[in-house]
Amino acid sequence: MNRKQIIPSSDDLFRAEKQVFAGIFGRLYARYILRYEPEYASFLALAVARVLLSMSWENEKARVFMEQNQDRIRQEILALKDEIEIRRMVTDTLIMRVVALHKAGGCGADSAGEHIDRIRTLGIYLEGNQPPTPGSFVRTASRFFSLSPISPAIPRWKG
Repeated sequence: MNRKQIIPSSDDLFRAEKQVFAGIFGRLYARYILRYEPEYASFLALAVARVLLSMSWENEKARVFMEQNQDRIRQEILALKDEIEIRRMVTDTLIMRVVALHKAGGCGADSAGEHIDRIRTLGIYLEGNQPPTPGSFVRTASRFFSLSPISPAIPRWKG
């Protein structure tokens, strides 16, 4: 039987991207807390996750941390080459972002793949057989988030 597929809304996709970010942060923080003091581990996990997902820096303290710790952040990103699950989520998130920007008509041809090219350069991009669909991305992001060591209460997509 064919099951009716629910198409995720923009809010669902935005929530999924936040779940990916939180899942990456949680996994990295759990790893870094074993080596660094809590505040440094938190800022390092935050910086690596933001760089991976090409997120902006609204917080001045976080931006300064990023500038002062560029080498460490780059080393931690390079150390993720064997982390297939994180790489898959980063790749799928950036692909879905490009698709959403194209759909909204807000992404120029020259900048559409800039973030994807950057993670390719870093060795994080993970080739796949098929690009994610919005529904598969939302479901995968929810699972990724729910399996992360730190999982604050964020409403999940019902699909």
